Amino acid sequence: MNLQKWRDILRRFSGAGVYPHELAFLLDTPLRHLMISPRQLADRLHLSPYFNVLEIGPGPGFFSLEVARRIPNGRLALLDIQHQMLAKCTAKLARSAVKNYCAVQGSAEHLPFASQRFDAAFMVTVLGEVPQPRECLSEVRRLLQAGGLLSITEQSGDPDLLSPQVLQNMAADCGFVLEERFSFRGGFTLNFRSAVPPSP
Repeated sequence: MNLQKWRDILRRFSGAGVYPHELAFLLDTPLRHLMISPRQLADRLHLSPYFNVLEIGPGPGFFSLEVARRIPNGRLALLDIQHQMLAKCTAKLARSAVKNYCAVQGSAEHLPFASQRFDAAFMVTVLGEVPQPRECLSEVRRLLQAGGLLSITEQSGDPDLLSPQVLQNMAADCGFVLEERFSFRGGFTLNFRSAVPPSP
């Protein structure tokens, strides 16, 4: 790989926008457990064994394996804009003999799934990378069943970090109600529920 290519990778790593797949190994470092572990994140999703779950931007699958294992009778859908990230994530799941997943390359602003398909959706340090985050949230709202869970986790140091207030405002605009807040070293998780329409 030439010098100019590495300069571009480092520019994307330190700036706003999609995380470079060439540095995916950094997302799998054990040091991430010191901030939030896959087990801690999965606990916050309140999963049922039969849930259908959407993970947007799984990267190399740091959280994906734990979530898939907790829904043995359900299914985990992985969506990433980079096919290279999806390849790394699915390879990890395959090595662990996990089969209850599907992987789709696509945009978070135009999610290629049927309406009301999912019980829960989550993203970790992803929403700020999406050029039009409100469109992403509106799409997630469409995909979730009434009362479904949306969990958004952000970490300090991320150049695309979104503040809790910004997230709350955007989520409310898209039909979500804040349900829970969690803090951890260097970050936070906000859990929202898709608003249930009033009875006629």
